[in-house]
Amino acid sequence: MATFNVTTYTRWGQQVYVTGNRPELGSWNPDNAVPLSSASYPTWSATVVLPDNSRVEYKYIVKAVNAPVVWESGPDRTTVTPPTGTYITQDGFRN
Repeated sequence: MATFNVTTYTRWGQQVYVTGNRPELGSWNPDNAVPLSSASYPTWSATVVLPDNSRVEYKYIVKAVNAPVVWESGPDRTTVTPPTGTYITQDGFRN
C-alpha cells in the first residue's frame, strides 16, 4: 500500500493525479491515473493498494478540461513498497 502526498498549487479547474508503471497507477496512461484529493490543499493525496515488496515508478500530473496534461519534470520517482504497512510520500511537484 502507498499513500501519495504531493504539494503543488493549482488553478481553478485543475486536478492532480499520480500515474506509474503499475496497473493500479494507470500503467503510465493519464486517462487511467489515480486522482488525488485536494482536501488538504495545497497538499494533494490518495492511498492506493499496491502489492507488498513491489518496485514502483511514478510521476504526478496535472489535468484540466480542454488543456494538455502537464507532467512533472525530472526522472521518474521510484520506490519499493514495504513488506507490511504503508509507504508514504511527502513530495513536491517538480515544474
